[in-house]
Amino acid sequence: MLHLLRFALFLCLAAPAWAQGFALGPEPDWVEDLPLPADDARLKAEAQDGVHYILSDYQVMFVGEERHSYARTVMQVTDRAGLEEAATISFDYDPAFDRMTLTRLKILRDGREIDLIDKVTPEVFRREQRLEEGILDGSLTAYLQVPDLRVGDIVDYASLREMKPMVGAGERAVFAVMEWNVPVVLTRTVVFWPKDWPMTLGALPDRVSHAEGPGPDGTVRQEWQRLGHVPPRAEEAVPPQDDPTAYLRLSADPDWGPLSAALTPRYGADYPLTPEWDAKVAAIAAANSGPETRAIAALRLVQDELRYVSLSIGAGGIVARKPAEVITSGFGDCKDKALLLVVMLRRLGVEAQVALTDIDNGAALPAEVPMLGAFDHAIVRIMVKGRAYWVDPTGSHQGGDFATMAPPEYAWALPLAGAGQRVLEPIPVTAETAWSTDVTESYHFTFAGVFLTVTSVYRGGAADSMRQRWATSPRGRIETDYLEFYQNRYPGLILRDPIAMTDDRPQNRLVMEESYWLPRLALRTDGLDQDFPFAAEDFASNLPDRQPGPRVLPMQSGGPAVFHHVVRITGAGFDFNPPPEVHLENPAFRFDFAGQATDTGAMRLEWTHRRSGAVVPPDAVAGVLRDAETVHDTTWFTWNMTAD
Repeated sequence: MLHLLRFALFLCLAAPAWAQGFALGPEPDWVEDLPLPADDARLKAEAQDGVHYILSDYQVMFVGEERHSYARTVMQVTDRAGLEEAATISFDYDPAFDRMTLTRLKILRDGREIDLIDKVTPEVFRREQRLEEGILDGSLTAYLQVPDLRVGDIVDYASLREMKPMVGAGERAVFAVMEWNVPVVLTRTVVFWPKDWPMTLGALPDRVSHAEGPGPDGTVRQEWQRLGHVPPRAEEAVPPQDDPTAYLRLSADPDWGPLSAALTPRYGADYPLTPEWDAKVAAIAAANSGPETRAIAALRLVQDELRYVSLSIGAGGIVARKPAEVITSGFGDCKDKALLLVVMLRRLGVEAQVALTDIDNGAALPAEVPMLGAFDHAIVRIMVKGRAYWVDPTGSHQGGDFATMAPPEYAWALPLAGAGQRVLEPIPVTAETAWSTDVTESYHFTFAGVFLTVTSVYRGGAADSMRQRWATSPRGRIETDYLEFYQNRYPGLILRDPIAMTDDRPQNRLVMEESYWLPRLALRTDGLDQDFPFAAEDFASNLPDRQPGPRVLPMQSGGPAVFHHVVRITGAGFDFNPPPEVHLENPAFRFDFAGQATDTGAMRLEWTHRRSGAVVPPDAVAGVLRDAETVHDTTWFTWNMTAD
């Protein structure tokens, strides 16, 4: 929606808005008062949740290095269901950098204009929406209710945000949504761009029109319009780089060099550590002679001994705290821990730089124009013998060396390596290091029942995930979870011995061994022995179900991964007839299944599933999803295990 208020944790009581950087005021002279567009009955019929959006108008003027942005929304309540949505107006802002002004609040009713700007008193809250993630950003929310709103009313409100620069680079930029996830009659963005600034414009679809002309105060007026937008049918698993939504991206920088140059002095300087950590760095140097082992030891120290908390209040959202402060406090966020690690590595003789990336949309970074707002995360690039290795100091319970460690799956990053760093760099990922599991289930049928042993070997990201689970969950809970998993398949199953877990963290290899017994009586209960299942996990379950219509957009196949599963059966008392082999290969995965009767009463079933991590073209999606159904059908088999 264009606006949506979800209450979170409030860290202070509400206070009058005028006291906390939120004021009433007129619209500045440079703002254009756009008449409402002719309404569109087709879009009105598409209204969602009782609200019909008529206008989204966004205008930007640079005053020196400050970015002043005017945002206006006009919507009509078409049903009782829309009263709450339309009557609740909120603005989020950072008081360290933003000054917010409510410039317009009107209701249009039966041809009359009712001005309400002097009749409302917004309240301001500090609500930390990401507190559970350990992130404090200090942002405020101004909240108000439109009085006496009725079905059929048109709400017309606008605000002005005056934003000071944060770091002085990558901020001569504009980002604007041109297509919302609700129907809008007209979405318009006007930017008064300084004549002497170069302009780098991101790609826009032809359905967004553009006009250029003279603007006030030595600017060029740039206007973009999207008329009559109705969101298309949503498709699952669309890669972020293939999001069809029209976004306006505009920057004064031709490449990433100016941003890297501006931030490198902050993240490339040497900073003092505490005496305790000076000693720890010295101990690492004494115990490790090579750059790789030194780098891994320093990474583990930062990951393991400093918890994650982000004090992203004001400049803290962009600028890292000093390493000594981070050490003393015992916590830090991504940029804090990245800077600390880089300082340590350089003292250890290892070349390293802080790098910027985006956790969820890293794969889409090449489509961005150079701007500070493109990033939301910091990691580290380590250079050893001319080769780049990427690490995330915020990781926990991570294992391995450069060859076996799971790399960050953010696709692209910008190392802060001075003005010469003009381009983003790729972060390579392999299936073996990203996620690897190897499971062997051994079933031995005896007169006393069935004895089942399970050996699971986890590598890469799978080992990290399982290591974290063992560190954060009670052993009893883990054993109960695994027992119940198999009991759902085999009612009456009993855990014979405690689960054995061995962890080779340096090699990032974790092994679990389970041992169960299914008594003969339980085997014969409810006909289980006549319909006894052998199964592997549904390897392609991460993919969407088959869609009813043709696919329009590409589909992401999931991160690279490799799964290997073996079932061994002995003592069955009859000869098996194994299922036919299955071999599949498509842009998303390769799947192989084979069964073999190895001896009297013995059989081996083997599955191998290798996920490519590739983006699947639209015309190949249907075939991939058909193959995924075949995988599903090939991971569960049942046999009549009675001797006769």
